[in-house]
Amino acid sequence: MIGPVVTLDGPAGAGKSTVAREVARRLGYRHLDTGALYRAVTVLALRRGVAMSDGAALAALARDARIGFDAAGRVRVEGEDVSREIRSAAVTAAVSAVARHAAVRTAILPLQRAFASGGGMVAEGRDLGTVVFPDATTKVFLDATLPERAERRARELARPEEKGRLEAELRERDRQDSERETAPLKLAPDMIYVDTTGLTVAEVCEQIVALHRSRLHPG
Repeated sequence: MIGPVVTLDGPAGAGKSTVAREVARRLGYRHLDTGALYRAVTVLALRRGVAMSDGAALAALARDARIGFDAAGRVRVEGEDVSREIRSAAVTAAVSAVARHAAVRTAILPLQRAFASGGGMVAEGRDLGTVVFPDATTKVFLDATLPERAERRARELARPEEKGRLEAELRERDRQDSERETAPLKLAPDMIYVDTTGLTVAEVCEQIVALHRSRLHPG
């Protein structure tokens, strides 16, 4: 049985991961980082020399490998903890090319939906409210200005001198995610738009938790 679902869609650097984890904690829900699943497939592709242009082969990796999360939320592939590896520069540079394949997204879909059974969940990604969980209880689109997102990424990586490069990378990632044929990143009419620019994590979380509770208990 699928429980209440909160979806957080938005571009890279908008704060989805941090906000999703905290919202899940406040609501007592599980947290699903769907991007980590695509990154896990990318890890396998890089290890096995599968071309990022070969959608069929990438989809086979997604279907056949044991990919998931352990009790501590670490990403595991065939039992191996790859939580650090999925955040590497090589994976970050390649994951968008992997995620744009329709066959890969189709292969990942059952893993995402299976996570929603048996209780409340906060899921973050780029097509959750539009494709994966179109009937989610609460749908939010998190955004921030490009300079703000680049600043956050530079801070996260402790590389303030690379803000310009990171901004260019995020701009290109935005283009790829919004222009791909399958499940592009977009603000759907039934999503609540939240601009996180200048807001603290606590302020953003308070907005989303209040919104979700009002959806659960209208009036």
